[in-house]
Amino acid sequence: MKLQQLRFFVAVYEDGSFSAAAERMNATQSGLSTHVSHLEKRYGVSLFTRSSAGVTPTEAGRLFYREAVAVLAASARAEDRLVGLSKSLVGDVRVGLMPTFTRAVLAPALLRFSAEHPDVRVSVSEAYSGALGTEVAEGRLDFAVVPAFDTAGSLSGVPIGRDHECLVQCAAPARPYRQDMTLRELGPLKIVLPGRANARRLRIETYLSVNGVEIAEMMELDSMHGTLDIIGRSDWVGILPGILCLPDLDGSRRRVTPLTAPEFDVTYIRITRRARPLTPAAEAFAAVLQAELDAALEVLPESLRADAAQR
Repeated sequence: MKLQQLRFFVAVYEDGSFSAAAERMNATQSGLSTHVSHLEKRYGVSLFTRSSAGVTPTEAGRLFYREAVAVLAASARAEDRLVGLSKSLVGDVRVGLMPTFTRAVLAPALLRFSAEHPDVRVSVSEAYSGALGTEVAEGRLDFAVVPAFDTAGSLSGVPIGRDHECLVQCAAPARPYRQDMTLRELGPLKIVLPGRANARRLRIETYLSVNGVEIAEMMELDSMHGTLDIIGRSDWVGILPGILCLPDLDGSRRRVTPLTAPEFDVTYIRITRRARPLTPAAEAFAAVLQAELDAALEVLPESLRADAAQR
């Protein structure tokens, strides 16, 4: 049994079709089918039930998938161990981050990491959680940071921090929001919300609905920077993660107040593929990113509390 056969089998299992797996693996559909058929014939088992709609794993296929993923992960760790025997880290790291992270956490992490590991090339893709999950699952990213969700299938997730959701207004709003107020008292709101495909949309709408917040007008905008610009120029408001608002804590352009009545938090997780552990270089960058996130999450509540005490 060859590792390539396992890779092809895992790709077909995760994608649910030979054509999708062939595209992901940059191989021919007939080639993948041949490799899987050889496995089935050699060991006398049926791994998939084939139909015009795709393939469905049999019980044997489901059991074999768990073992195949473990073998591929062990193989990747062994390869990474050899790479790690060199004196310095080398290679490429492909990371996916949400705008929440790229505005305030990414720059210090990149500057620190590039100084410590000059031979590692880091490329960062900015997107929202749904797209990042797909990129990781298809092997185009080593890892991504997204809001917590129930990972399953080819993905695994590790919690890396909890953030405060904040109400963001212009610097001098006609009616400032205070931490001892509820959003219902502040309403009706003119609020900027992300699009419905964004995972944050449902969370925010649920929070507003459960707490009886009246909405006067709603603007749909799938751009964090665009949202911040509109808020800074008008009486529109938004609900945004605390770390995204770090550059606004001086109050010169926008007023940032954590939602505390009731609290509204978000947990971030780092997602990876189960069959591909992080390389030493990716682990090193993940550690630096974690340190910068920890520092931001530690500073943020203290700054907001101090700011609230002065209001």
